[in-house]
Amino acid sequence: MKIADRKIGKGHPCYVIAEVSCNHEGNLEEAIRIIDAAADAGADAVKIQTYTADTISRNFKTKPEGTMWSDIDLYSLYQQAYTPWEWSQDLKKHAAEKGLHFFSSPFDETAVDFLVDELGVPVLKVASFEVVDKKLLEKMAKTELPIIMSNGMTNFLEMEESVRTLRENGCKDLALLHCNSGYPAAFDEANLKTMQAIAEIFDVPVGVSDHTLFADHEKLEKPMAHVTPVEAVKLGASIIEVHLTMDRDSARALFDKKEGGYDWAFSMNPSEFKDMIAMIRNIEQGQAVEYATAEEAEVASRTHGVVNFEPTPKEIASRNARPSLWAVQDLKAGEVLKFAAEDKANGNFDSIRPGGGLEIRFSDFIEGRKATRDIKAGEPLIWDMVV
Repeated sequence: MKIADRKIGKGHPCYVIAEVSCNHEGNLEEAIRIIDAAADAGADAVKIQTYTADTISRNFKTKPEGTMWSDIDLYSLYQQAYTPWEWSQDLKKHAAEKGLHFFSSPFDETAVDFLVDELGVPVLKVASFEVVDKKLLEKMAKTELPIIMSNGMTNFLEMEESVRTLRENGCKDLALLHCNSGYPAAFDEANLKTMQAIAEIFDVPVGVSDHTLFADHEKLEKPMAHVTPVEAVKLGASIIEVHLTMDRDSARALFDKKEGGYDWAFSMNPSEFKDMIAMIRNIEQGQAVEYATAEEAEVASRTHGVVNFEPTPKEIASRNARPSLWAVQDLKAGEVLKFAAEDKANGNFDSIRPGGGLEIRFSDFIEGRKATRDIKAGEPLIWDMVV
């Protein structure tokens, strides 16, 4: 697989991605500082997320129960956490000046158009929550760009279906990242052997999108941020993606005050990120890598786990925030259902977060059928609403 001028796979250096996510805290200069920190550490790429509160969700006051964000409704969360699209050109230019690739995860079809037609990204990323959005995957695949996809929260059938959807719609260059979408994830549930199974089953470059960070899962005060990525590279990872923040303690304080810091619990500090990359490069040069403490070494051994294609209990809770089909306009009984993915102005149902509605794979089946009863905007679609 190739991204721009960079070959990725066996025999090539690990492709290390710094995920900016919402760690810029709404400040363009902070986003630029994160890019600088990524470059200084020796990363290959930086990634953002392209959505707005209205493209990823609606103001329906829904909350992601069972996750670290359960105290805030999703719309308000995304209003605070999104990366303004108008920053993208400046961020891409700055990344290029630092020698970094720059790309993003789109969360709806309009974001795909923006990233391809206006920004000219070299690769697209499918976020774990969007693996089940078949219409979005079809749109991404038809760009014929390389695609990196995470598998967080999926079972095997969902993962197989998403890979098949991408390949059938034109995606030739595909990489898959094993991911545990518990936020933060436990080292005992990293199950890195699954990554090796993915490589064998799907015949693609593989890696890890990592959300492990703390050895203690109560107080979250004992960081071992580098352990899972380093072990993944030992086991054959060609891509590593981690979240990067400039100051995790400050982000945690913002989160405690409900003012930001929404990804603090699984984001590396720059020093941790730099140490991780140094260890990865040493492994690639055939050098032995020793952990600083016996506890770190013991935790590292637990990340290998077993081959597991089922979501963990924590991931099952995260599935509550996956997109599903919702009514986004009021409908009268007998009114025709129109999917809004490509027609935001006239569509009356759409694939948005959270879960609770019908799975997005049924959108084509529902399109053009009639409502059995009046449906209010903000109701998740269920079968008895559809003729």
